[in-house]
Amino acid sequence: MIILILLTMVFSELSLAQEPSFAKYGAIDRHVKRTPDSISQNIVFLHDYLVSIAKTDEDKIRAFYMWIIGNIKYEDQVELLFDPNLLFYLGSNNCSSPVCVLQKRKAVCEGFSKIFEFFCTYSGLETYSIGGYITKNGALQDRATHSWNVVKINNEWRFFDLSWAHAILYHSGIKSKTNEFFMVAPEIFILSHLPIIRMWQFLETPVPLPIFNTGETQIKTYLKNSTFKTIYNYTDSLVQFNQMSVAEQRLKTAQEIYKTNPGNKFNLAIEYYRYARNMQNFNGEIDPINYYRLIKARDKMKLAFNLLRSSSEISSQIMCLQIEAELTKIDKLISNANSHIKYLK
Repeated sequence: MIILILLTMVFSELSLAQEPSFAKYGAIDRHVKRTPDSISQNIVFLHDYLVSIAKTDEDKIRAFYMWIIGNIKYEDQVELLFDPNLLFYLGSNNCSSPVCVLQKRKAVCEGFSKIFEFFCTYSGLETYSIGGYITKNGALQDRATHSWNVVKINNEWRFFDLSWAHAILYHSGIKSKTNEFFMVAPEIFILSHLPIIRMWQFLETPVPLPIFNTGETQIKTYLKNSTFKTIYNYTDSLVQFNQMSVAEQRLKTAQEIYKTNPGNKFNLAIEYYRYARNMQNFNGEIDPINYYRLIKARDKMKLAFNLLRSSSEISSQIMCLQIEAELTKIDKLISNANSHIKYLK
């Protein structure tokens, strides 16, 4: 009986030791709360203040996290304004760039993830903003509608969802509850967040969409059952991905989106659209290489348009308007290039 009690005490202590301790961030949290208004409109000055007392990378991340969820409001609003200079994401031109988010102090989930990504990257941390699916009362969305972050810290990948943390803080006022989405291990985060492509899961056994759709219990079973194991080297995949050009990354992402969920036409179209925008963005005259880029851009832009026009959603219709404007510009550039080529002949 005594041995049993001792064993229970030991296992309890081990279990407690494995739980993350958030009390150590007290000084950083107080430092964030005292952020002067005078520097909070300049993103670099704000960054420098937040990290000024940080002793570790973890401290820096905590400072960024707490400032953002306490000072940026979630604005779930699709602004139906057509601006050909804006790159729509998820059918909205809501503020998403870090500077814009800081100025407006409001954003959708992408804005939360982008400003956090900026702060971490500016501090030299490897971090990514990830789009993907989330569970809502057990129901899977038919397209990826959420954004979050992953950061490499202490040589491990950890996940953060700042917009969800903000929602908890806003509705409950209990700061400690926001830790549920702070530095979360991949095998825990996957229970509610499925990245748009498997590489961003940072799991050796990526969870497929059908399993994710069945819920938390089945996901855990899938991860534990050795008969399901198919080792995936996400480290090598990430290295190869980072060696690609931005345009190549878009096409690779589009291919992986289709593999993950063939029915997700919206996000697939978005990646083709982004690829096309990148391909038509060049400096100088339209030489044979740039002419080829324009042809590729037009092909992918048309593909994106065809994927979106079958949908009646307002976000898809907005994107179709954007694409039509882009296609007009590309066709004009190609026509001018053809005239130039004939003139040289």
